[in-house]
Amino acid sequence: MAAVLDREIWPHPSRRLMRRWLDVVRVFTVLATVVAFIGISISVYAWRQIDRAQAEAQQQLRLIGHTAAQSSQALRSVTDASTQGATTIDSATMSLTHVSATIRDTAGTIEATAGAFNFTIPITNVRPLASVDASFRQAAAQLRSISAEIDKTGASLTANGNTLRTIGQEVQTVSQDMDAVANQILRLADGPGSGNVPAIARNVRLILIWSVVLHLLVLGFAISLYILATALRQMTWRLCT
Repeated sequence: MAAVLDREIWPHPSRRLMRRWLDVVRVFTVLATVVAFIGISISVYAWRQIDRAQAEAQQQLRLIGHTAAQSSQALRSVTDASTQGATTIDSATMSLTHVSATIRDTAGTIEATAGAFNFTIPITNVRPLASVDASFRQAAAQLRSISAEIDKTGASLTANGNTLRTIGQEVQTVSQDMDAVANQILRLADGPGSGNVPAIARNVRLILIWSVVLHLLVLGFAISLYILATALRQMTWRLCT
């Protein structure tokens, strides 16, 4: 190298320019060394933090998943209660239907009995039990009115039972959706499957490993280039003196 620098094609001004360029190269290598050290430090720090971040993320996801599962269980209880309520209403409706039918039959029987009291005494053309007949028929009419009210109540109960069944079905659908969300969150926390926290942590660790390797290569390249530039500068300096 000294023989090359000592030739005529390397006059003193060119050697001074070369030393300036070598100084620039050494500054660049120092900056590259600093950047490499910073990159390695950041990678090591991130590596130390990834375990804590993974544990916290898994804990939070497990908590959310268990909360969603408990909410789903509560919704299933509402569904069961709605179904039981609808069944009870159906039983009550059937009972009311039987009661209404019994009352109507009773009203018919009373009307038939009233006809027996509606007789006339011959010659006198008097109906001695006409008031009894009127009372029986009035009672029959009242019984039919009560039967109609019971029928309306039964119809309302039927509608309420259908409403409860609809509510139960809708709540059951929401409960199933909550179960799916809870299972998805728990899989995200612990796996299996892609995109879960352990898999993401492994990928981040792999990236950090490659980051450290690349920064070590940059550091080695910068140190080697700095040594080479320093040696060349010393050679050019000796040749100029």
